[in-house]
Formats: sequence, C-alpha cells, structure tokens
Amino acid sequence: MKAHLYRWSRHWLVTGDIPHNEPHRHISASVLLGLLGEFELSVNGVRRHTRAAIVAPEVEQSLSAPNTPLLIVHCDPDSEVWQHFKYLLMEEDSVDIPPPSQLSAPLSSLNSQAGDARIAAQLIDDWLGELGTRAQALDPRIADTCAYLRQHLPERIDLEVLAERIHLSTSRLTHLFREETGVSLQRFLLHLKMLQAIRLWQPGMTLSALAADAGFYDQPHLARTVRAMFDALPSSLTQEGALRVHHCEDIG
Repeated sequence: MKAHLYRWSRHWLVTGDIPHNEPHRHISASVLLGLLGEFELSVNGVRRHTRAAIVAPEVEQSLSAPNTPLLIVHCDPDSEVWQHFKYLLMEEDSVDIPPPSQLSAPLSSLNSQAGDARIAAQLIDDWLGELGTRAQALDPRIADTCAYLRQHLPERIDLEVLAERIHLSTSRLTHLFREETGVSLQRFLLHLKMLQAIRLWQPGMTLSALAADAGFYDQPHLARTVRAMFDALPSSLTQEGALRVHHCEDIG
C-alpha cells in the first residue's frame, strides 16, 4: 500500500492506493471518494458501485478499488466534520453523495512524497461547502464527556465518574452517548487509543512498545483492534514507505 495519512485532532484523511479489504467496522464514520472513478463498496453485505459515499460509525463495510486511488475521510463521532456530513446520512447506514467538483489540482499534491496538509484541509472544506451541509451540534453534556475522555484517556470507562460530572444517571449517560455519537462509551475509548497509537508511532518503534504507550492491554490487543477496524495487521501499516503520516496540528 502506498498512501498518505493526514491527521487532525478529530478527523483524518487517507489518500492513495487502498488494497481490497474484507468486512471491517470503523468506530469512526467514513467518507469515501474514488479520485479517478467509481469503486466497489459493500455495506452490511450489500455491494454497490459508487464515486462517493458516506458510511455511518460501527457499520460493516469493505472496499475494492483496483482502478482508482481513494480518498477516505475518517470522522470521529464527536468531530465537527462529522456533524456536517451526518446531516446527509438521514439516519441511513450509508448513502451516495456528489463528489467534489475540483479534484485534479489537489490530487498530485496529496499523493506527492511530501504531501500537502493545507490542500488536504481545503479539499474537505470545499467539499462541505459544495454539499451545503449544516452541522448538528452534539448535546453539550456529551461533548464535555468526549473532551474529558480525550484529555485523560483512562485505562477503562468509569461510568459513575463520567455520569456524576454531567449530573446524569449512568443509564441515561449510556443511552444519550450512543444516541448522540452512534457508538458506545467503551468503543469510543478504544477509538481514542487507536488514534493515540497513530499519534505515537515512529519508524523503528516496536509494536509492543506502541501498544503499551497507547493504552492497549498488550500487543495482541492492538493487533485485534487494527484487524477489526481496518482489516490489516499493525505490521502492514508500519512497513517503511507504506504509509506516510502527516500530523497536521504540527504543520499549521
């Protein structure tokens, strides 16, 4: 795989040649675009060909794009970008959407050796502008809970502590969190640990060290998570030259 990953704090973009994969389930939502033409998308076992589509969080999907590089925006369940794209989903598991009108200019820059985070960010902004989306703001209590988990990244979810912070019962918090984000608290925390692994990974780093630093129980736990979320093994993602990671907060 030859691809670039542009990571912001609450969403990330992957572009390049994405290999055929088996059914997997992202905790984040997926916005998918064939850069040169259509690709095959399977959602909950139903296949279709599309140029651009959205897949909701926690929905089984697989991709096959032998003739076109893909651009994939992964949106965290609490991200502002997802609150815009979510408007188009209309409570479906997946919908097709119009592709952006301008692709040729950013394509060469995004897939160059150095990449260009500014063009990656602008492409998302321009696409949202063309789609005419409007954000659906999270319930402030759930937004606060997400921010707390991001800041502290606990080893496990303590429902009583989280519920007391925002003056809800544990059952109400559990229900409201899933209603607002589309995922459970436990799955959201696992997603944050996966993001931490992406943030911390450096060439030459051992997978056992990466798993420990990112908050996974052990290396097999990290491997199972990557397999379930991406249909890949951690080693395939960290091969030299396979995936170039751009930490966009640091680029400015």
